[in-house]
Amino acid sequence: METRIAKLEELVEDARQRLAKLEEFATDAKHRLVRLEENLHVFQVDMHKGFADMIKWVVGTAIVLGGSGITVITFVLNNATPKAAPPAPLPPVVIYTQPAPPAQSKM
Repeated sequence: METRIAKLEELVEDARQRLAKLEEFATDAKHRLVRLEENLHVFQVDMHKGFADMIKWVVGTAIVLGGSGITVITFVLNNATPKAAPPAPLPPVVIYTQPAPPAQSKM
């Protein structure tokens, strides 16, 4: 019987060591999980910032391209057809004074 008790005591000691290792593993896993959650939060913040920056650049680029397109289309439409030559200016109006008729003498 004493051998059985000694064997049970050895098994209990082995179980305690295994339980201590499991508790240590659980504590370590808990710390890793906390760090993982912190890293995930930082990653989410970086992702949101990246999306905001991307949207800002896409909208800015669209505005610039739209303005450039309107400018080019305006230039092309204004210069696409040849302009009609301006009408020739009218010749200047020249008024010639007529010499006064010679005075007739009354004699």
